Amino acid sequence: MTRPDHTKAMTAATRVDVQVVQLAPPVLVRRAIAHYNARLAPGKQPAETTSSEALLKRLCVNWLRHIGSNYDAHRNGVRSSGGQQLSDTAGTVIKKRVLVEIARAYPWLAEEARRQYLDLDRPNRR
Repeated sequence: MTRPDHTKAMTAATRVDVQVVQLAPPVLVRRAIAHYNARLAPGKQPAETTSSEALLKRLCVNWLRHIGSNYDAHRNGVRSSGGQQLSDTAGTVIKKRVLVEIARAYPWLAEEARRQYLDLDRPNRR
């Protein structure tokens, strides 16, 4: 990828419109649990409203990022515009922006959104 293409993709990643759906906490928790359980690997423990607060917050942030925002569409758009390294870098920019918006829109999820944000900068993350 040429340098101008890289600059264009990174500029787009910083400018895409980032929005997160607004839901009442009980509705969000129910949707996040249902989404998690629908994708659950065999033998794994399903989530419930009585699951740990940490798990429920993680599920809510993940649901908001993947289902309740335009994150996946923006990330996929960047992937189609460049190589893997650019996709990863621009995708991380978009993911961070979505996590910041989640923390802003849902203060009760801010700590989990921040944890996921900081995890992106950790070397050797999976």
